[in-house]
Amino acid sequence: MSESAQTKQAAKKRYGLRPETLISSIALVLIVNLFQRSVGFGRAVLFCRWLEPEELGNWEMAYGFLMLAAPLAVLGLPGSFSRYLEKYRQQGRLWQFLRRTTGWTLLLATTAIMLLIWQQARISSLVFGDNSQTTLALGVIAAVGFVVYHHFVQAVFGGLRLFRVVSALHLMQSLMFAAISLSLLLWWRTAAESLLLGYASACFLSTTLVLAWAIIRVPRAPDTGDQVQARDFWLPLLRFSAWLWVTNVLSNVFTIIDRYMILHYGGFTTEVALEQVGNYHSSNIVPVLLISVANLVMGAMTPHLSHDWELGRRKSVSDRLNMGLKITSIAMLVGGILVLLFCPMLFHYAFQNKYDGGLAVLPWALAACVWFSLLLVAETYVLCAEKTHLATNIMLNLLLLPIWGLLGAVVATALATFTAVICQLEVNRRLGMQVSWKTSLLMCIPFLLGFGVEIATAGALGLLLIIATRKAVFNDEEREAIKAELLSRAPWLGRLLGGPAPAA
Repeated sequence: MSESAQTKQAAKKRYGLRPETLISSIALVLIVNLFQRSVGFGRAVLFCRWLEPEELGNWEMAYGFLMLAAPLAVLGLPGSFSRYLEKYRQQGRLWQFLRRTTGWTLLLATTAIMLLIWQQARISSLVFGDNSQTTLALGVIAAVGFVVYHHFVQAVFGGLRLFRVVSALHLMQSLMFAAISLSLLLWWRTAAESLLLGYASACFLSTTLVLAWAIIRVPRAPDTGDQVQARDFWLPLLRFSAWLWVTNVLSNVFTIIDRYMILHYGGFTTEVALEQVGNYHSSNIVPVLLISVANLVMGAMTPHLSHDWELGRRKSVSDRLNMGLKITSIAMLVGGILVLLFCPMLFHYAFQNKYDGGLAVLPWALAACVWFSLLLVAETYVLCAEKTHLATNIMLNLLLLPIWGLLGAVVATALATFTAVICQLEVNRRLGMQVSWKTSLLMCIPFLLGFGVEIATAGALGLLLIIATRKAVFNDEEREAIKAELLSRAPWLGRLLGGPAPAA
């Protein structure tokens, strides 16, 4: 038996669960994500259909605050698991790692929630534009704890490369959120409170069930490695977590700052501002699916690229990331065109023309989501290099966001995100990544989406023609790798193209 096979067998015996390969991890999260996002899409459509724009705006602001406050509360500590948990597992110190990080995460989260409760009136004014919404603000603050709990357990399984468990957790949470929130909308209140309660309940119930299953399934084997001193344990972990925390906070602020500017500096009354935020939410219902796919793919790639990095295979990391960015750009252009074709019918029939303002800004909202997806994938190299502090430089473009009107905010967000992607590639290059000029050029693809479906379709057809007839996008090695992967996953494709059958 080979050394690799013995290692996998030992891991399975010890922990009761076997890590997946990179390809199987990505394939699994994509398949589960397809079903999960289908559920999420149907849920979002019903939210828009049943809620008035103002209530939808309240939910958008509440959800944005949760996504910002949860990682902020725990200083980004769970975010380091994809980089360090596998390292300590290989050293035989997995349980020491989990004990220490669990204790500090619990302490940090509790402290943050107490501080938020103390400032609940200010939180109400910040999030909802009205300091009298203290009841809703308290609900949001309580939900922060459940979101931290959900993200922490998800990070543990992700760091162990158990993406079938992570996928099951995502799927279960999505299904529960849909079932609970839609039931509350039907039989309790047609308001943002129903969505907030449904989301918090889904995070708690799904995480608890998956965690209970894991406790039963995984034997409690003692650590076998030498004890790691607190200084040697925390210094590299906190250094990585601190910069990752800063980057994630700024990234999350980057994604929601335009909502806050519309609410507080757009010159609208609170009710009208929340309606505009509701319109903004409706424009992102379909495009945001692209970000969720990129986020899951990035989470699946990071531990594997980190493994290559630790073995010193820097060129392999660069080549794989270049090819991944190029494939992602092309796939999202095609997906974006389908979004532009489909969404007018969605806004007319499903949303009953309540969100015409959202339809008007859809092309640039779509472009922003595609660029943000590419940014997430590009940041993988920075995570492997443990130089996450350099990524903070790309967030200076927050100054580009205007405070006048919905369309201006959306266009500025798209352009700022494009700037962030280009700066991220430069950061990667300075850290040693061999950035292909073809990769940089393909980062401009979302501009086609911003100018409408006709221009985007013409550009996509031209690009696909170039790919089919020339080597201007993928080199020989990349073309062979893509072809081999397609044939191994779909043997019928080889027979259809008249090529040789894949080896047994």
